Amino acid sequence: MVPTPTEPDEYATDPDGDPNGFWWHVGRITDRLDDLAVFGLVPLLTALLNVSNVRRTLAPNRELSINLEFAFPSTLLDLWSLTTPPEPAPASTGGVYGPPATGPTSPTGGSGFSGGGPTPGGTDLTVDTPFDIVAGLLESIGLAILPLVVIGAIISVVFLGVLEAIYVGGLDRRLEHERIEPIACVLQYAPRLVLYNLLIVGVFAVLVPIVLVAPPLLLLAFPVMILVAYLFYAAPFLFVVDDARFLEAFRRSHGMAVNGGAYFWFAVWHAVTAVVASIVLSILVSIGGPVGLLLAVGLATPLGLVLTAATVSFLRELVELEGQRWTM
Repeated sequence: MVPTPTEPDEYATDPDGDPNGFWWHVGRITDRLDDLAVFGLVPLLTALLNVSNVRRTLAPNRELSINLEFAFPSTLLDLWSLTTPPEPAPASTGGVYGPPATGPTSPTGGSGFSGGGPTPGGTDLTVDTPFDIVAGLLESIGLAILPLVVIGAIISVVFLGVLEAIYVGGLDRRLEHERIEPIACVLQYAPRLVLYNLLIVGVFAVLVPIVLVAPPLLLLAFPVMILVAYLFYAAPFLFVVDDARFLEAFRRSHGMAVNGGAYFWFAVWHAVTAVVASIVLSILVSIGGPVGLLLAVGLATPLGLVLTAATVSFLRELVELEGQRWTM
């Protein structure tokens, strides 16, 4: 049984002052899930707005696809952060198979590099990018033209920056028993989150063409992405839980990562949970149709909410403990 804090504003830390672990914070969130349930509308909205992935899931012909998504903590985890919709099954006419489906694509709910071979499925590192919703929408209406993609990316970055400010900022305030105040969250956190999302889009815009031109670099890109995702997963949360400046958040996240300890194990358990969930979600998405999509969304939405809220809770405790040590 997961212990709960004795007082609403206190964390039950151990005598050595170490922060509570992953499962303690997950338990804290599940104990307050009724109070936080309204925030589930955000990952639900972003999942359904990804028209391309929804359309692929609802397509009548699909291959079974199992994806292992190594998702590190993210400010917005939704269904497509935890699984990739399957490719269409090869068409057949008169017993003769048509051309095979195209190869695996990068996951649209969280852009990553697929480690899968010619068979369906694969192993992915999930690194969320705000470009995905608009890119999926442009793909679905056949407007994948560079100027429109750029405009779409900018719109998406701003939209998701605002959404994340309300989502993460609201979760933090609700966990601290304060009023959500969406407008205040947007004004205080959105500029840094928009800049953070722009940075991620820019990095991917540079790296993806390089990997396409030199595919062997994919072998190097995957471990590098894992390392970078681990080192800086706390940065966007620090904008909220400690009102950290942009570069300061990256510096402090790097320091936490290098120190390891609770920061390291939180990331490990988060990734393990995402991998297990991705197996189940992949099967549901492969079932396809309204039923498969409904079941997958119904499972991924509360899970994404719990994981993100647990990360907010964990990093706030970590920051408060650091502050106590500095004042000693």
